[in-house]
Amino acid sequence: MIEIKIILGTIAAFLALFSSYLYIRDIFRGNTKPHTYTWLIWSIVTTIAFLGQWVSGGGPGSWATGVAALVTIFTFFLSLKGKYGVKNITSFDRVCLVLAIISILPWLLTNNVLWSVILATIIDLIAFLPTMRKTWSLPYSESLGSMYVDSIKHGLSIYSMGRYSLVNLIYPAAVLLTKFVIIGEIVYLRKIKKAKTHNR
Repeated sequence: MIEIKIILGTIAAFLALFSSYLYIRDIFRGNTKPHTYTWLIWSIVTTIAFLGQWVSGGGPGSWATGVAALVTIFTFFLSLKGKYGVKNITSFDRVCLVLAIISILPWLLTNNVLWSVILATIIDLIAFLPTMRKTWSLPYSESLGSMYVDSIKHGLSIYSMGRYSLVNLIYPAAVLLTKFVIIGEIVYLRKIKKAKTHNR
C-alpha cells in the first residue's frame, strides 16, 4: 500500500507540474490572464496547506501541494507584469488578501496547524471568487486543460496521503470541488459564447 501511495504521489506531483506548464504556456501565449490578487492569496494559502500536510504526516500525498505552492508563487510574479496578468483589484479582493494573511496566525500563536489549514482552505475557496468573477465576463481567460489535469492531480493526492486526517484531506478535497465548479462555469459560458457567435 505504501509503495502504491509513493507511486501515486509522484504521479500527482508530475501532474501538478504538467498542469502548471499548460497554464504558464497559455499565459505566455496571451490566452490566459491570471488575476494578481487571486494568485497572491493562493501563494500564501497553498504554502500553509503544504506545510500543514507535511508536518501532519501527509507524505506522498503532500508532494503535489508542495509543487503547486512553488508554481503558484511563480505564477503570482508573472501576473504582476501588465501583459501577463489582470489587476482589476476590488475592495473584495483586498479583504480576501487580509483574510489570507490572518490564516497564518492560529499556527503562529497556538501551534495549532489544523485551524490554520481550515482557515487557509476557506480563504483559498474565497480566492476563487475574483477569478470566477473575471471568468464570467472573459470565459477564455483561463486554461481549461490545466483545470482538468489539476482535478486528476487532487484526486490522486487525496488517495496517496500517508495519513488520512482532516488536516491532510480538507484542502485537496475542497480545491477539487472548486475545480469542478469553475470547469462547469467555463464550459457553460464558452458554449453560450459560441452559440451567440454562430447565430450572428
